[in-house]
Amino acid sequence: MSKTLKYTKLLILCLGMVVLTSCEQDDDTIFDRLVRYGWAGDLGFSDRYGEPLQSGLLFDSNGFGTDEQCYFDDLSYVAVRLPFRWMISDGILSLDYGNNYPLLEIYDVFISGDELDGILYVNGVRDGPITLYRY
Repeated sequence: MSKTLKYTKLLILCLGMVVLTSCEQDDDTIFDRLVRYGWAGDLGFSDRYGEPLQSGLLFDSNGFGTDEQCYFDDLSYVAVRLPFRWMISDGILSLDYGNNYPLLEIYDVFISGDELDGILYVNGVRDGPITLYRY
C-alpha cells in the first residue's frame, strides 16, 4: 500500500470523525448548567390586564422550580410567583405549570455562556426562537 493511499485513508477517517461528532449538548450538561443559576426571559406570560411579564426561572435539582414573574419596567417587583415541574429529555426542556397553564417546551436547548437558546413551543405549537439570560 502506498504512502499516499495510507494518508488518504487516514484523512478520510479523521474527516468522518469530525463530521459525525455532534455539537449538541447532552441532557446531563444542560441539567448541570440549569440548576446552578436563575434564567430570565419572555415566555409569553402576562398579568390579568394583559401587561407582559418577564419570567425568572429558578430550577431545583429535584425537577421542581419557581417562576418569579416581573414587569419589564420594574424587575425588582415580583408580580406573580408560579411553581412548575421541569425535565430535560433529548434536548427538550419541558416546563409544566399545571392544568391552568399551557405546557411550555423549549426544543434544541443550547447553553453558551450566559445564554440559553432554543425554540419555544406552547401546547405543541411552535411559538418561535427564545433566549433566556442567566442571572
